[in-house]
Amino acid sequence: MTKATSNARRVMLAINETSSLRSLWRAAMEHLVGEHAELITVFVRDDRWHRAASLPFTQEISRASGSSMSFTPQRAEEVDKDAVARMQNQLKQLATDSKIQFVFEIVAEHEATRIREFIRPESDLLIAPSFFKGRPFYSELARLNCEILLVEAKEFASEPEDY
Repeated sequence: MTKATSNARRVMLAINETSSLRSLWRAAMEHLVGEHAELITVFVRDDRWHRAASLPFTQEISRASGSSMSFTPQRAEEVDKDAVARMQNQLKQLATDSKIQFVFEIVAEHEATRIREFIRPESDLLIAPSFFKGRPFYSELARLNCEILLVEAKEFASEPEDY
């Protein structure tokens, strides 16, 4: 790591599968313009999928047909992997379009203390959707010794993202 890189401001973008990337990306770009900075994206995996899949009565209902089937731990893992891949691909496209390099990390909600690994004190910035404030892992984010910017965004965007 070069001296310039180690002294650069680090911007961390915290997202999950329902995050509105458009507004979060825009906020990150505002803080990356004009200065040498690193962008780290941390995908916070939603533990609720796995808890729901552990219950014997949990059903998944198909959007297309309306039919239902058991929601198993294997299916929860599949849904989780699909969500991560979808968000990572969207971020790659945004980064390519913006000519920004970024790091993509995955952290489960119950491992939220690992987010500390990616943040250095004081000069760094964490950008997260405002609805994270209502999630149990937010207490870990609030303990970070960095600036936190909560971006107002609905948890479930009703309109498709434009990239």
